[in-house]
Amino acid sequence: MENRDAVSWNSMIAGLVSNGRDLEALQHFYQMRLLGVKPTQLSFATVVKLCANLKQLDFARQLHSCVAKEGYGSDGNIMTALMVVYSKCNKLEDAYALFSSMEGARNVVSWTAIISGYIQNGDAARAAVLFGQMRKDYVEPNDFTYSVILTTSPTISPFEIHAQVIKSNYQHAPSVGTALLAAYSKIGNTREALSIFVRIEDKDIVAWSAMLACYAQAGDCEGAVKLFEEMGKKKVRPNEFTLSSVINASTCPTAAADQGKQFHAISIKYRYHNFLCVSSALLTMYAKKGCIESAQKVFERQLVRDLVSWNSMVSGFAQHGYGKKALKIFKQMEDQGMEMDGITFIGVLSACTHAGLVEEGRRNFDSMVKDHQISPTDEHYSCMVDLYSRAGKLEEAMSLVQGMPYPAGTTVWRTLLSACRLHKNIELGKLAAEKLITMEPQDSAAYVLLSNIYATARRWDERASVRKLMDERKVKKEAGRSWIQVKNKVHSFVASDRVHPMSDKIYEKLEDMLSRLKGEGYKPDTEYVLHEMEEEQKEDMLFRHSEKLALAFGLMVTPECAPIHIVKNLRICGDCHTVMKMVSDVEGREIVVRDSTRFHHFMGGSCSCGDYW
Repeated sequence: MENRDAVSWNSMIAGLVSNGRDLEALQHFYQMRLLGVKPTQLSFATVVKLCANLKQLDFARQLHSCVAKEGYGSDGNIMTALMVVYSKCNKLEDAYALFSSMEGARNVVSWTAIISGYIQNGDAARAAVLFGQMRKDYVEPNDFTYSVILTTSPTISPFEIHAQVIKSNYQHAPSVGTALLAAYSKIGNTREALSIFVRIEDKDIVAWSAMLACYAQAGDCEGAVKLFEEMGKKKVRPNEFTLSSVINASTCPTAAADQGKQFHAISIKYRYHNFLCVSSALLTMYAKKGCIESAQKVFERQLVRDLVSWNSMVSGFAQHGYGKKALKIFKQMEDQGMEMDGITFIGVLSACTHAGLVEEGRRNFDSMVKDHQISPTDEHYSCMVDLYSRAGKLEEAMSLVQGMPYPAGTTVWRTLLSACRLHKNIELGKLAAEKLITMEPQDSAAYVLLSNIYATARRWDERASVRKLMDERKVKKEAGRSWIQVKNKVHSFVASDRVHPMSDKIYEKLEDMLSRLKGEGYKPDTEYVLHEMEEEQKEDMLFRHSEKLALAFGLMVTPECAPIHIVKNLRICGDCHTVMKMVSDVEGREIVVRDSTRFHHFMGGSCSCGDYW
């Protein structure tokens, strides 16, 4: 073109922008100015938006001056675009000053832009105030405004916004419906989220993914699987976010052991398995379902890793009892100069705890504070208390608690109380229990642990007093329960269980199993029976523990040499731990037990925890 006017330049710049070629678009704008072509309102609006995409603050300020000089200082579109630039470049004061100067020219677009700016910069409270002011100024929100403000949940109640959405008749808009769904998910209201999802008329993949994420957050694997199957029936092709959500749902305790593997296969089918969000979800899923080797394979195959991947691998190894492997991964993170967060160090300190590496744990805690400037949370202090306590250093643990910059929370006191039970420290245990009971009077853990401390010391009267206090306050002890999954069906057991349809055969198998173990030198450790009774009765009680019943059942119904996976809601007792080790050797089986604190991998007569749990 020989005679290029502003219209042709604007068309070329807009075309480049629409094709994602932002830098070339800026170059064309520069050439346009060099050739003396005067920019129009549309020229400035387009190029200012480019500055927002590229976060070019200095150039945006220059354009701001040009806009004023060319007489476009009152143009709403350009001013709103400049506000977006300042917001994206963390210059909220400048953005708000510009917004304030637009009095009389503000519309729903400019209001939405400033509200979105505050949300993007982490000030949801200020965004909520501005949304209220917008309504007072009689400016009606549009679908984008509602979508934006709903991301502030729970700062603004989704119920409140939902009512306004219905009044404005935006409830069927996919973007608003999806935002409402996500807002209800944040507050754990799956039922309301599902009702929103059902009402969305033209569900796009974002809506489907958001609903799956809601199920995953609620730990509802069954709901997630059903929804994913419904997607298939409606010929909706999943994307990487859909698959990462449904894989995350497969990590919940009630999910079938092979469920995650099936979604892994589906991710391979759609060629999403190497996407970071999918591979990170797979890594976490395998680690949480007891397949740490599979988690490691996923980690090693990752072409790109983010902090979530590294943290999942460190925490996974720590939870499975492979402390040194966890610390090796942490060393790789250090060597690569990665920026770490508090979650990284929770995994590292847990690894040191489970491996009994006291000095290394202390060094890493100090490094977290001094080198990485990460302020310790209750969880970090709990890990350190656990580290000292398991090593028998209760005085150091208590000294750490007393030196905390804020009052210790329930997690710290519960950890210390558990240690006092292990090391039979009655006085310190009593103090920890009193603190815990004051904070959470209806939590049974403190009462039970203190009761067990007294029982171990044969102080039956004091134990009875604790039990009486529980009765008076109507505090109920959580029953020990073990689960085992066989052929997609979950079988549940409690101590002395006779409910299972195969209970007679289970007890026969258990008697036979323990008889064989006694021939190998097994002696029931009656110290773990915390009741005043005859030795024979104590042995009988140990015999009926839920994890032993689950193990006997697993040996009966699973193929020889197949691994047995058991989940227990409480900490596995020492006697059951001994039995699991011996059975793994005698039967030549791998046995994986997930208790309330960690995974135990029993193989060939030993456990991954090194008898340190």
